[in-house]
Amino acid sequence: MTGWRVILGFVIGAVIASVITAGVFLYAGTKVLQANTARELLAEVVAIDSLQEGWLLQGEGSQTAKLSDHPGLPETQSGSGLWLMPVEIRVILDEAQWDSPSDPSYGFIHGRRVWIIRNQILPNAPLSYSGIDQAHFPALISSDGRQELCAWIERVQIAYNGGTLTDRGLAPLRPYLVPLAQEDRVSALRILLSHDARNFLAGIRSRWGKASFAD
Repeated sequence: MTGWRVILGFVIGAVIASVITAGVFLYAGTKVLQANTARELLAEVVAIDSLQEGWLLQGEGSQTAKLSDHPGLPETQSGSGLWLMPVEIRVILDEAQWDSPSDPSYGFIHGRRVWIIRNQILPNAPLSYSGIDQAHFPALISSDGRQELCAWIERVQIAYNGGTLTDRGLAPLRPYLVPLAQEDRVSALRILLSHDARNFLAGIRSRWGKASFAD
């Protein structure tokens, strides 16, 4: 009987040790997955922000003009007339309110469909979120630009709601999420965002408000 007890004790000890080892590996693997997810999402949004899929209205009177009143503008400056300056996505995510017209389509530029996201600069209008003091201009975004932004938002909300992105991993994404989470931006991108994504962005507004950086 004593021998069986010894054997049983060894078996129970081995099982307990295996469970503990498996738990340690599972915990370590989860932490690695969470860290990798945060790094990948940060690298993705930096790359997306660098895409040249936006345009700013430039030229004399550009800050008082309505983009919808000036279709087919060139991408090169000619005298003092209005023209469209190609810019990276990060530029059109500046602090000024987005105000798309009822028909936001601006047509095509080099075969890419483009959309009005800021039709005009409204005097004394509140900023969409807090940022630096700078000049703002009416703006366009391409379909590719919209899709890239919305797809990234979906990846972030799936990771966060699924537990592979923690609050700690979410923090470095704050400067990129806060500009996208404001109601004027959600309204412009709504057609491409899932219900879960819109709820996630509402949570970002509740968490950080209009402050894209921590105090």
